[in-house]
Order: sequence, then C-alpha cells, then structure tokens
Amino acid sequence: MTGAKVRGRALARAVTLGLTLGVVTLAGFAAFGLTDPRAIGGVLAADLVLVATCAYLLPTSQPPAETPPPHDGLTGLPTRATLMTQVERTLPVAGSEQEAAGLVVFDLDRLADVNDTLGQRVGDLLLRSVATRLAAAVRDTDMVARIGDDEFAVLIPQAGSATACLETARRLLDVVQRPADLDGIQVRINAAAGGAVYPVHAATPTELFERAETALRSAKRSRAGAVLYEVGMEGDLAPAAVTARDRRPALHSR
Repeated sequence: MTGAKVRGRALARAVTLGLTLGVVTLAGFAAFGLTDPRAIGGVLAADLVLVATCAYLLPTSQPPAETPPPHDGLTGLPTRATLMTQVERTLPVAGSEQEAAGLVVFDLDRLADVNDTLGQRVGDLLLRSVATRLAAAVRDTDMVARIGDDEFAVLIPQAGSATACLETARRLLDVVQRPADLDGIQVRINAAAGGAVYPVHAATPTELFERAETALRSAKRSRAGAVLYEVGMEGDLAPAAVTARDRRPALHSR
C-alpha cells in the first residue's frame, strides 16, 4: 500500500472519531439539559474545523493512465507502440554491430470496400489472413505488427543491405496479395509497401518510421508495388487520383 493511501485512511479514521466524539458530546449536553449556545457552538465549530483540515490534507488521487495493449485484439500481432519500442531497442544494437536494420510498412488498398461489400466479418477474416501470412513468411528475428486499420509493418533487425530490404519487401508484398478463400469467396486485395533502412535512410526510430511511410505513399501514388525510401522523396509526393473503377475490390464467388 502506498504512503498516500495510508495517510488517507488515517485521516479518514480521525474524521470519523472526531465526528463521533462531537455527536456524543452534543448528546451528553441534551441528556443533562445543557443548552448553552456557546458550548454547543464550540463543539460544532471544532467538528467543522476537523473536517475541513482533513479534507485539505487528504491526498487527491487520480486514476492511473490507461496503458495501451501490447497486442492487437483482432490479429494478435504487436501494436504500433510495441513495434516502436522494439525499433528503439534494435537500432542501438544494429549500430554497435554495424548491421543494417530495415522497416517495411504495408497498406491494404480497398479494405473499406471489402467491408462495405461483404461485411465487417469478412474484412476481419482478411486481416487475420494477412497477419498469419506475414508471420509465417518472416524469420524468427523479425517482428510483424499491425500499425493501423489497414496497415502492417515488419521490422527486419538484420536486413543485410538496402537492396536486400527491398527484395524482402517485394517478397512479402507478394505474400500479402495472394488471393484468400474467405467463407467460399475468393478475395484478392491490392497492397503497397514502403521501406527504409537504418542507418542508410534514418538515424532514429522516428525517422525510420517516417521514411518508410514516405516510401509507402510513393508506392501507392506510383503503383510501383514496393518502394524503398530515397532522399528528396517527400517533395515529389502529391495526392493520387482514384477512380471509381480503381476502388472496386476483386471478388469471385465460388
């Protein structure tokens, strides 16, 4: 038990005892017919001072801040916060061992259309399928996470090189885009991937995330599939036009 709780309980007992004594005293006055206003007022004033003092001294407690869950409730994968913690642990080790560490982020295109067309349950099945595929396609040293509604990420502590990281991103993108059989419905959802490598493209965990996501935006705009970050890429990005035809998911009922 914390010191604040101990003090709080002690003060509460003091208030209870003081009020009880005050009530007993007033009852004694009444029993003996004592009606002196000054005596009664003195007892009431003492009780009020005791209550006010204890209220001032009682520690103010605030509910503890909610800690975000370490894993996503739908897929069971680590969350973005958990992945960031792992990135923060990985980069110093990679730096000391002069090892390239890569981060690849994936965005599932048209997931909202799958939810609207086939229902939220099928959309959830699709997300679980993607999570299972990615987890099965990486090494034990890698970490797969769900970092958004339709976004996943893979941390590659031993990426080897920027070129190797891009090859891994392309391989995993192929895994993500394979058709999935969901309750008798063949669903294939397009995706894009963006990657960045420490220390080639970023010096900090935040920079690594930002530049991988910049590469992802470039991949989505250019429809190049998987893209690795390049210097100056931010200035080249512009909103991509999306037509009604592009928004339709590929669905095939068996």
